[in-house]
Amino acid sequence: MKFRVTGLALAGLMASSLILPGFAAEAEETAAEEKPTPGIYLDGELAETLEFRLYNNVNYITIESFVSMMDREAIVEKEDGTVVVNSVSVADVIDMEDASEDGEDPENSLPLSEQEESGDPEPGEEELEEEAAQANVVEETLTITAVEGAKYLVANDRYLYVKNGLTSIDGELAAPVRVLAEIYNLDVGFDNETDCVYLTRQEDADAYLESGDTYYNGDTLYWLSRIIYAESGNQPLEGQIAVGNVVMNRVASPLFPNTIYDVLFQRNQFSPAISGSIYRDPSEGAMISAKLVMDGAVVLKNALFFNAAGLNSYASRTRPYVATIGNHAFYA
Repeated sequence: MKFRVTGLALAGLMASSLILPGFAAEAEETAAEEKPTPGIYLDGELAETLEFRLYNNVNYITIESFVSMMDREAIVEKEDGTVVVNSVSVADVIDMEDASEDGEDPENSLPLSEQEESGDPEPGEEELEEEAAQANVVEETLTITAVEGAKYLVANDRYLYVKNGLTSIDGELAAPVRVLAEIYNLDVGFDNETDCVYLTRQEDADAYLESGDTYYNGDTLYWLSRIIYAESGNQPLEGQIAVGNVVMNRVASPLFPNTIYDVLFQRNQFSPAISGSIYRDPSEGAMISAKLVMDGAVVLKNALFFNAAGLNSYASRTRPYVATIGNHAFYA
C-alpha cells in the first residue's frame, strides 16, 4: 500500500510538471500580448509615423513627423538646419440657425425688422456665400521656427526652452516630446515599465498654445528683461536665465516681496535699481531670456542670491552655494 501511494504521488508530480510549464508559458504569452508596444501613443493609438530617438534620457521627435501627425495640411519648410512650420486649424463654427433665432440676420448686424425698413439692396447669391463662409469659420494659426543647436524654439511668439538643444535624427531636426506636446496642448504621460509615452488631447483646449502677444504679462516682461540685461547681458543664455530665475524665485518666496517691481527695488538688493542702469533698453537676447523664464525655463530651481564669482559677500558667507555660471556665483 505504501508503494502504491508513493507511486500515485509520483504520478501526480509528473503530471503537474508537465501541466504547470504549459500554464506558465500560456500566462507569459498572454502577458506579452497585453503589454503595449514600446513607443509613443496619441489618444491611446500607437503613433507609428513618428520618428523619435532617446537623447540624453529625453525622447526627441522630428518636428516634421510630429507636425504631420497633428496637422496633415501644415506647410513645413526646411533649409540649412532651420525648420519653419505654418498651419491653420478651424477653431469654431458659428451656428447660423442659432444666430437667426436670436432675432438677427447673420449676414446683417441690424435686427430683421430694421433691415426691411432700411431699403438696402439684397446681396447676390455669390456674395452671400462668401460672407457666410467668412462669418461661419473662426480659425487658429500656428507658426513654428526652430534652428538646429538652439536651446529654444519659437511657437506663436512663445519661447520654449530646450535644455540640451535642438538636435537632428537622421538629418531631420528634432525637439523634445514635451516641448512639441506643449505647442499642441497635449498632456504627456510616461510608463517606465513599458517605455511608452502617452500623449492626450486636453478636453476643450485650443488647437495650439496661446500666442505670446496675450500670454506674456507686459509689466513682468518689462522689468525682467531689463534686470537680466543690466545684470547679465554679457553672460551666456543659461546665465541670463539663472538671473531671471533668482528674481522669480524671490517673487515666489515668502522671504521677499511678492511683485517683481518690489523685489527689484527692495532696498540694497539689486545694484542696477540703485544706479539707474535698470532703465536701459534691453537687448534682443535679454528679451528672449526673459520670455524663456516666463515660459518656465529653469536653470537654477532654488537660487535666491547671486554675485560676481569669487566675491566675498553676504551670500557667499552665509548662503548655501548652488552653482557658478559664467561670471556669476549663485546661492540658495
